[in-house]
Parts: sequence; C-alpha cells; structure tokens
Amino acid sequence: MKAIIVPGVTDLNKGDQCLVWESYRLLDDSGCFDEIRILENGDTEIERDALCGQSKSAEFRFCHNLLKHPRRGRHIEGEHLKESFSSFLRMGFNAVFDFLSLSFLLLICRRKKLVEVFFSKEVCETIEYIRGCDLVAVKGGGFIHAYGERRAPYIIWFFLFYIRLAHKLNKKVVILPNSFGPFDGLTVSWQVKKVLGKCGLIYARENVSSNALSELLGRHVPVFPDLGFFLKEANTSAVENILELNEINNSNVVGVTVRPWRFPGHPAPNERYQNYLSVLSYFVKHIVSKGYKVAFCNQSIGPNAHEDDRNAISEILSGLKTERERGDVFWINENLLCSELKSIYSHFFAFVGTRFHSVIFSVTSLVPSLAIGYGGNKAKGIMSDLGFEGMTMPIESVDLERLIKAFSDIELGRSEYVTGLSRKVESVFLKRNTMIDELVEYVS
Repeated sequence: MKAIIVPGVTDLNKGDQCLVWESYRLLDDSGCFDEIRILENGDTEIERDALCGQSKSAEFRFCHNLLKHPRRGRHIEGEHLKESFSSFLRMGFNAVFDFLSLSFLLLICRRKKLVEVFFSKEVCETIEYIRGCDLVAVKGGGFIHAYGERRAPYIIWFFLFYIRLAHKLNKKVVILPNSFGPFDGLTVSWQVKKVLGKCGLIYARENVSSNALSELLGRHVPVFPDLGFFLKEANTSAVENILELNEINNSNVVGVTVRPWRFPGHPAPNERYQNYLSVLSYFVKHIVSKGYKVAFCNQSIGPNAHEDDRNAISEILSGLKTERERGDVFWINENLLCSELKSIYSHFFAFVGTRFHSVIFSVTSLVPSLAIGYGGNKAKGIMSDLGFEGMTMPIESVDLERLIKAFSDIELGRSEYVTGLSRKVESVFLKRNTMIDELVEYVS
C-alpha cells in the first residue's frame, strides 16, 4: 500500500517540519504502507534546497508539488513583510493562472493521456503516484482558516486543492489533527463544507476547532492531540555545544520565540505589530531584572520574511543592547532540526512562545509555558484543553501586566505546574495508539 502526505514540507519552519515528520511516523507505525512520500516545496532549486534539504538528508521520499506559491521563485528572497503594489499585481496574475490551470487539471486528472498532453512530466509523475495511492494524508497543523480578506476565497481554494484532487481520484483522505477556523470571507464556509464534508476521517487538535467544524459539517469531529506532542528529542553534538556555550540549565534561562505578524483584518496592523514587539521587549527586561537570562530562539526562519522569526528578534534585540552586552540576553541563531530545538527547550526554566509549536515542544518537556496566540484557534484551544487557560493571550491584545502576572504565577507554583503538566501530557501520549488503530481500520 502507498500513501502521500500533503501539503508540502517547509524545513525552515520547525513546527511544520515536525508535523510532516510526525505524520510520516504515524503512518509508518501503522504498518499499513510499503511506501510513503511527502510533497516537496519551492519553485526553484535554491528554494527546494532550503525548504526540503533537511528532510532529504533524513531520507524521506518526495513527490513534485503541483501547486506553486503565487510569489513564484521569490519565496525566500527579499522582504515580504509589506508587499509592494507591483508584487501584489504579479502574485494576483499568478494566482489567477494557477486557479484556471489547476481547476482544469482537476477536471481531467482521471484521464492519464489528457494530463500528459497538457502538463509537464513532473506533474504527470505526481498525479500518477497519487492515482496509485491508498491514502492521502493531510499533515497536522492549522492552515484551514480565513479572516475575511479579499483574497480569502483563493486562500481556501489553495489550501484545499490536494483534498479536492484526492476526491477526484477517488482516494481515501485522512485529515490529521488540525485547527479549523475562523471561516470568514466570501465562499470560505461553503468551500470548507463542500470539500471536508467528503473526507472519511477528520481529527481536530483542540475543542474550539472541533466545535467550529462540527457545527459547519453537521457531524462530530473528534479531538486528538497535535502531532507535535509526540516529537522525540535529539541530543546531538550541536545541542550539547549550544547548552554548554550559553550555560543553560533548568534554573536560569527563559526561552522566547517571537514572529512577524501582519494582524490581518486589523485597522492599524503596523501599530499593533510595534505594540507586540514593545510589550515583549519590556517583558524581557522585567525577566532580566529578576535574575534570569533570556534566550531568543529561531522556531521559523522562512520560507519568507513574514515567516522568518529573525526579523522580529532583530527588532527586539536592537532595544536590548545593554542586556545583550551583559550577557543577560542571547540569541540561539541556528538552523536546527525540530528535534534538536525541542532538546534545547527542555533545559529552560520557563518558556514564552508566540510560535505555538515552540510551546508544544516545551510543555511536552514539562517546561512551564506562556502562549501568545495568533492565526486561528490553536493556542487558545490547546492550552485550554491542557487546563492552562490563564497561560495564553491573543497577539492582538498582548499585555505587559498579564505577562508579568502569568510569569509570577509560574515562579510561585512551578512544581505544581510541572506536576499538573506531567499528568496532562501522559494522558495525551496514550491517544496516539488510538489514532493508529482508527487509521488501520479506515484503510483496511
């Protein structure tokens, strides 16, 4: 039996890398499949090397990605935090072309000869592999959401493309634990309902998303853990060198992840973004004043500036020159594997994460964590399911006093926090076997 994991992997984002790798391990542990492939990512050789290089080194097998990004070969070049007008026009043209050509592919994908006439050899090879698959698995994550933007109809079409293709080829589809919603925007709810309603097996990764999608589809969507909970640490020489160089132990360092964010739908996005950075800068100074060191970590360094945490880290560090000079604040500025990052996070006293998989890596290592939520329901839903509602706040209203209060609560009750976290995480691990059993039953 064969399977494919969609959409493509992004090794520069360690949360995404973790989800693809853990999706693969879940399918592999089921014992059902002789061959499992994942989709590559990137439109040029440089992009493919950056976005898939670590996965290729880990000896995963790939299929060519059919769905190019509208940015077309400029995904990892230049600054894209704020798009120029000409860039928007170029991406708009590419998006229209992709929609028309790939909608045509959906119409003819069952007819091998026609596909060979109109599409490239790489496209034909991917279609042929999917045609021979027994399962199309949508990796875990949180990408099926929209905020009412004008481009929301295309965004959702883009995200649902491979599921549509699987349906056209009469393939079984499993959607591994995802966050779903909000579904704001023209045709968004309609598209999600039409496409996901045909999927045989769907998992939500927290109750907020389960409730939202269950209501939309009119059927119960069960909750299973985010696959990041199951990632194993890798204690490599690179990890040991970082720990030794920065003198990191479990009592003196607080880890921090930040990210660029456009604040979609907000009337003053630039103002909100600067407020977010400013609050975190003052919070870091507060932590340092209490005798801790702060380690900024690269949870994601691409595939573009909007997804490159180094941009946000650099801005914050520019206002922390004195703290850096004293050695109270440092930057682990490395392109590490997701499993190596998790190993480093396990040595922190506490963690403050905007990138939510950095929080998952931390809590599964029993490190008390504060989550700053963005992009859908994932942070609020998962932290609530763990019983730590007070340890999360939305990025739109991040507040210095609330952060200080939450960190003080960790200091005062760290042992109780860790004990409670241990019980919750242990119960989460048991659910992986249930998911494997259901997967085996579904494909058999």
